[in-house]
Amino acid sequence: AARACLRTGAGLVTLGVPESLVNAFQSRVTEEMLLPLPDKGNGTLSGDAAGPILHFLQRRANVLALGPGLSIDTELSHLVRALVLKSRVPMVIDADGLNAVAGQTNMLKKSRAPIILTPHTGEMARLLGAGDRKKQKQEKGHLIEKDRIGTALAFARKTKTHLVLKGVPTVISSPDGTSFINATGNPGMATAGTGDVLTGMIAALLGQGLSPVNACAVGVYLHGSIGDIASEKKGERSLTASDIINAIPGYMKSVETPSKRNRGKRSASL
Repeated sequence: AARACLRTGAGLVTLGVPESLVNAFQSRVTEEMLLPLPDKGNGTLSGDAAGPILHFLQRRANVLALGPGLSIDTELSHLVRALVLKSRVPMVIDADGLNAVAGQTNMLKKSRAPIILTPHTGEMARLLGAGDRKKQKQEKGHLIEKDRIGTALAFARKTKTHLVLKGVPTVISSPDGTSFINATGNPGMATAGTGDVLTGMIAALLGQGLSPVNACAVGVYLHGSIGDIASEKKGERSLTASDIINAIPGYMKSVETPSKRNRGKRSASL
């Protein structure tokens, strides 16, 4: 997610990591900055991380992407909820961040800043209250697939959020009833990490000044288009998230105009 955010134009990306894992992350990242955060000694963040994150956002960042690699437990759920209610910068919530707000979606309306959610069908079923029981989730997932547009629109309106319902097709819906259907992408993108790439891309576009709904629509379109180009070189069977990230620069260069090349960059935080 952080690498995709940089490649999509964010001038500065800071990766918030558990302090006990800082050394491990320093060996893996080059351009990204690191923000050590309080953890529980087992490689997962503690609830005490909310304060440092909010302080950092206030001073240094204009976007927060939350969820990829986060893990799941009660304390982390409280952390995510605190950030949703107190953050004053737009948020992109994915992966375990979605699991943390499942069952508490009414609080999304209380957010002080725009929120973008990027669930796949299974995560959408949890957001709609299907719980963890397999049969119940399968039934809810079947209903979602029968009416992807209606599901996305109803949820966005109810929660006052912008929703990217990933799948075939991906549907983008906003609180005002606007909806987009994306036609780019391919089956090879249904692999681990590609959703995190999308999270980083949308965060970068928000950081460069796009409105939440436009960041979603443009981000999903670019993500799918770049995935299509990468699959032509790698094949759908062998396509990975890193292949998509590596294909971002060439695609962005091919579509940007001279005026956009001179536009100043802004920062984002993950």
